[in-house]
Formats: sequence, C-alpha cells, structure tokens
Amino acid sequence: MDAREAIERPAPLRTAVYQRVVDLVTAGELKPGRAVTEARLSRSLGVSRTPVREALLRLEAEGVLDSTPARGFTVRPLSPEEAAELYPILAALERLAVSTSPARALDLTALRAIDGELLATGDPVQRWRLDTTFHDTIVSACPNASLRAMIQALRVRVARYELAFMRDGDREGHAAPLHEQILAAFDDADLAGAADLIGRNWEGSRTLVLNWLSTQ
Repeated sequence: MDAREAIERPAPLRTAVYQRVVDLVTAGELKPGRAVTEARLSRSLGVSRTPVREALLRLEAEGVLDSTPARGFTVRPLSPEEAAELYPILAALERLAVSTSPARALDLTALRAIDGELLATGDPVQRWRLDTTFHDTIVSACPNASLRAMIQALRVRVARYELAFMRDGDREGHAAPLHEQILAAFDDADLAGAADLIGRNWEGSRTLVLNWLSTQ
C-alpha cells in the first residue's frame, strides 16, 4: 500500500481515509511505535486534515493508536497481554455470528476456492488477506449488523498480530488446518459445529501468536 496514492473522490471520504490508514497499519507500513502525523498523512493522501484526524481518533478509540499531547498519535506496540485478551473476544463474537446466521446461507464453493488459494500461496501478506476474506465471508451471512461491525473493528486490532507473526513466525504452522472442517460443518448445516470449530481456529492462532511473542 503506497501512502502517496491519493484517495479517489467518489468514495465516501471519511470512510475511504479511515480504510487507507487501516491498510497502512495492517500492512506494516505504519509499524508499532511509529508516530503518525495528520499533516503528513493529509499530504500523502491528498485530502484535508479533517477526515485524517477523524480516522486517527477512531483508530485511537478502537485501540490501534495511542495519543499524547507532546507526540500526537503513535501506533500501539504489540503486547502478549493484549493478544491474550483479543483472540478469545474475537472467537466468541465470530461464534455468535455463525450460530445466529441462516443455515446454508454461504457459497461454499467460493469459500473452498479462497481456502485453496490460501493453502497454495507462500506470501505471508497474501495468506493473511485470504484468511481475512475467508472469515469476513462467513461473518457476512450474519444478519446482525452491529455484531458484524464489532467483529470488523476487532479484526483491525488482531490483524497487526496476525501479520507480524505471518512475516516473522512459523508461517507453515498457521495454514488454517480447521478451515476444511469448518466448511464440512457448514455443508451439513451444522451451525453449532461450525461455530465451535471457528472458536478452536482462533484459539489455535492465539497459541501460535503468543508463543511467537514470547521469543521477541
């Protein structure tokens, strides 16, 4: 993601700026501990400082950024304590989303294609993107818009850990071993089983990430 690439005007500006900053954080271009300035971002994105500030304040509220009067905004450092807290919450929310979705609401052929691409790629960022698409597609079937929004906001925070681990940790150990079982449960319209497997999937990710963080 090139921070110098200007925002396209037809997109809702506030949303587009927020998403661009999220992309920069999750892609690792705005690394933990790095200062984030409104002026620099507004110049690089080709927008005024107002939507940039709104995006930064939103990310501060979501726990991605910190702010201090002297330094402005900085990307929060990664910490084992935060990771240990975030993963169980995300697991619980995604379990709830699955268990309250209509049975057979998903395109399983499309999900299997996404999972096949994930297993075939050796690029850690692409693997993360495909894993995100896999989970986002599942959650999109949930009719509860508020729950979907909560999951999306939490995934922004978790993505920082996922990507850092995928770049530096045991990438092969994070090859989504439960995805096929999750798809089989959906194929049987077993939402309770699929929800349980998704929870176990996130628990496995949490263990891998915490083990990696302990070596940093």
